This record gives sequence, structure tokens and C-alpha cells, in this order.
Amino acid sequence: MFQRILLPFLLAAALLAGLSALFAKANFAKKTEAANAVPPTIVLDAGHGGEDGGAVSESGILEKELNLAIAKRLETLLTANGFHVLMTRTEDEMLYDKNADYQGRKKVLDLAARRKIAEETPNCVFVSIHMNAYPDARYDGLQVWYSPNNPASKSIANTVQETVQSLLQPENDRQTKAATSAIYLLHHLAVPAVLVECGFLSNPAEAEKLNTPEYQERLALVLALAIGNVCRNIALSGI
Repeated sequence: MFQRILLPFLLAAALLAGLSALFAKANFAKKTEAANAVPPTIVLDAGHGGEDGGAVSESGILEKELNLAIAKRLETLLTANGFHVLMTRTEDEMLYDKNADYQGRKKVLDLAARRKIAEETPNCVFVSIHMNAYPDARYDGLQVWYSPNNPASKSIANTVQETVQSLLQPENDRQTKAATSAIYLLHHLAVPAVLVECGFLSNPAEAEKLNTPEYQERLALVLALAIGNVCRNIALSGI
């Protein structure tokens, strides 16, 4: 009699122990999977360079110089946090083949070279750094464009835009935008790709701020946080 009463409790205890072991095993598997997840390589593209100066502020600040300065700071921060970073350029230069027939084709060849770097880098996220300009000098603030060819691109763009608003530009209520054919790289790349317009050189106050090492460092920190978080999520989700 006593054995008949005790047996269901023993079975229940055994079942509970078995379930606990299964959950523990599943949690261990998840932790192992997270530890083994490889974040994508981050291809940092400092826009323009060399003969192509990009936008110019009223005081003569060149877009190409700001792009490279911010990209280099971003590279340092991301690398320090364990990410593999590949720069499309590290010097003041265009990327066309100097041995090719480049007359009248420098910009086309330059963009093609940047596209090739992204396409030949396995498991990568492409982030292009630029500055904005507009005839009306009152406009300011960071703006992110994303490639319509990969669903992860919009997620990256939204994360960057929202993080910048939260931590650096609280009054920036801009929305991310899908790139059209006017943005060659985002229009053609199949990998996750975004273009970050860091600010307006046509706005004198913002141009001067963008030209200071202090603001460049703050901006790079916020961008590194956003890009790092979304790249870790991509690694875990397997996108």
C-alpha cells in the first residue's frame, strides 16, 4: 500500500529532474552557440577621397577629410571591442586603378572598387560614412540610408538612427530611408549595407562642430555602440 502511494511521487520527482536536466542542457547549448557566433566583418567606407572632395562647407571644410577622420575613429573603437574591420580606404585617395584607362571614369571606377571590396568580403556589413549638404543652410542632423536588397540593412539603419537620437541628438527626429538608384553602392550591394550622412556641411554651425576632434569622438562612440550591437544580433540570429 505504502509503495503504491509513494510510486507516483517518485515518478514525478524523476520526471522533474529529467526536465531540469533538459532545460540546463538547452541553456548550455544556447550559451555555447552565443559564444561561438561569429559577428560579421564590418567594412567601413570613408566616402570620397583624393580628387573627389565631396561636399564643402562655407568655410572650406572638405567632406572627404571628415569622412576619413570619423571612419578611422570608428575602426579603432570597433576593433578594440573585438570586431574585424576592413577599411575601403585609409588615405586621401580615390580607389580607381591607376594603371587602367581612367580618363573620365575615375568616379565610376572608384565606386566599382568599393563595391568589389564589399562583395568579396564574406559575412560582412557595409557602412559608408558621408556628410550631407543642402541649399537651405538651416537643416542639420544625422541621416541614415539603407540598401533595399537585404532585410538586415533597415534594421541596422534604424538602430543607428535611434541610438544617435537617444544619446547624441535628442531633437533629431529624422526617419531612415531606403536608397534609390541615386546611391550606387546601396542600390547594387546584396550584403547588409547602410550609408550614414553624419551631418550637414551646408549648415555652418554643424560643419564647425563636425570638424572638431571632440565631436568626432563622441559621434564615433555612438556609431560604434549602435553598429556593434546590431552586428552581434546578426551573428546570433544567423541573418
